Amino acid sequence: MQNIYSYIKKGLKEKKNLVIATIIDTKGSVPQIPGSSALICEGDIWKGTLGGGIMESEVQQVAKKSGQTNSPVLYEFNLDADIGSSDGAICGGKATILIDADPEKHAHVFSALNKSLDRKIPGVLITIIHKPENKPLSIERNWSTGINDPKESQFKNFNITSEIKDVLKDRKTRLVRATADQSHPEPAETHIFLEPVFPLPKLVIVGAGHIGQAVAHLGTLLEFEVWVIDDRPEFANRNRFPDSDHIIVEEIGTAMKKLSITSDSYIVIVTRGHAHDADALKPCIGSNAAYIGMIGSSRKVKQMREEFIKNEWATPEQYDSVYAPIGIDISSVTIQEIAVSIAAQLVRVRSDTRKRKKRPAIRSIILAAGESKRMKEPKLLMPYQGKTIIETVVENVNQSRVDEILVVLGAWKEEIRNRLQNHPVTFCINDNYTDGMISSIQTGVNSITGSDGACLVFLGDQPMIPSAVIDQIIDNYHLTGKGIVQPKYQNKKGHPVLIDMKYKEEINKLDQEIGLRELIRKFPDDMVEVNVDNPGILRDIDTLDDYKNEIAKIN
Repeated sequence: MQNIYSYIKKGLKEKKNLVIATIIDTKGSVPQIPGSSALICEGDIWKGTLGGGIMESEVQQVAKKSGQTNSPVLYEFNLDADIGSSDGAICGGKATILIDADPEKHAHVFSALNKSLDRKIPGVLITIIHKPENKPLSIERNWSTGINDPKESQFKNFNITSEIKDVLKDRKTRLVRATADQSHPEPAETHIFLEPVFPLPKLVIVGAGHIGQAVAHLGTLLEFEVWVIDDRPEFANRNRFPDSDHIIVEEIGTAMKKLSITSDSYIVIVTRGHAHDADALKPCIGSNAAYIGMIGSSRKVKQMREEFIKNEWATPEQYDSVYAPIGIDISSVTIQEIAVSIAAQLVRVRSDTRKRKKRPAIRSIILAAGESKRMKEPKLLMPYQGKTIIETVVENVNQSRVDEILVVLGAWKEEIRNRLQNHPVTFCINDNYTDGMISSIQTGVNSITGSDGACLVFLGDQPMIPSAVIDQIIDNYHLTGKGIVQPKYQNKKGHPVLIDMKYKEEINKLDQEIGLRELIRKFPDDMVEVNVDNPGILRDIDTLDDYKNEIAKIN
């Protein structure tokens, strides 16, 4: 299921009097939560819901009138009718609904929102609701990824930066009373509604049979971006999967190898046979998928485990992380019951994953301040996989469980800043970049407010390190409680290095010549080495030959 805002462009072209109705505040018991939205055309719900029932029906009528006059409305609905009432709601709560009758006015904002979601970048939809005395209600919108302050002058007057970051962290809407700048005073009846909008997690259903079909339908209802993969066009088609976002008809193993699996991917393997299950599972092993589940009896699962370990397709730990047999045990028998058990497990894992993300923050510090003397040009801006080196590094980090991305700039600061202006990063400047790498690490660490969590130090010229390796380092930090985590490949240590923020003062004392080795030597009992299956942690791109070698490896 696509995000509701992704339909606005199409709705403006095809629908008449398109209106957006959004619950912005609730008190007591109500059918839906703040942030619930519906697209309404001529009084009929087109996409989304406000919870159904009497409230939704009444809002539809208000939205119809609002669409005809092109005037926004702030509508309050009370659900406190007497229990004997035949046409009232008795939930006992109250909901405030914003009806935007002119979404075309902010089409550019919704376009920016959707571009961010396409790049898997979350953000906050900011809506200023301005209700002056004796004047019509007005609405202003903007989109922020939490990296830069909103640019429109209407928003510069309000100090909402901290609220935006809190909304992104908590994933909860917030309705705040506007605090205006002294030079641009605003009337008291001005409120700002902050709505977090996140890319939908990817649900990949491998197998387009009856169970896959039922799971796909439930996945759409449960707000997943649903992908269906099968090699049979008579099964994997739009008639059987009308709600799915993507349908891939291709040999299963080949399709899975091409698939981008991230920490927000949920893989459900329900193919028609053992061999196809194995083909689907192999590319998932060692990935950082949030969930991998495979259907099958206990006997079949045991046999496959032995096969995968014997052939070194998986370690025992890797195979045992697969949810197999799939689903929560509810004594399911029918196809629909099996699908419900799988869907319930998906919801539980998704909830647990979001709770884990509320652990102390992991901030990445990407070192991009060097002069590139040996290259005689800014090496981080050299082409790599259709982008640049630094963009690839940033995108790999963004696909991991890192919470914030900080890029330390120096010699080529304007060029790199311009290249990364549409990426979810913040910048800090190392004016002493000629002093060496430690000066950049110190600059980055000192730019981080607070002392909780950890920083993950990346070299800006290591685009070959995937998000799975990054997540492996982060997971070991959470699991072991150690303050320093360093990856290792075949007994050789590499980058990136994770350091708990409790060592901030120690980092500021480090010798420029010795570097991080000094910190590691000083606190050996608080360090853990993580074995990773990726030699890229040992390489960086210092010379033109290094660059050519890396390009050759990916071609």
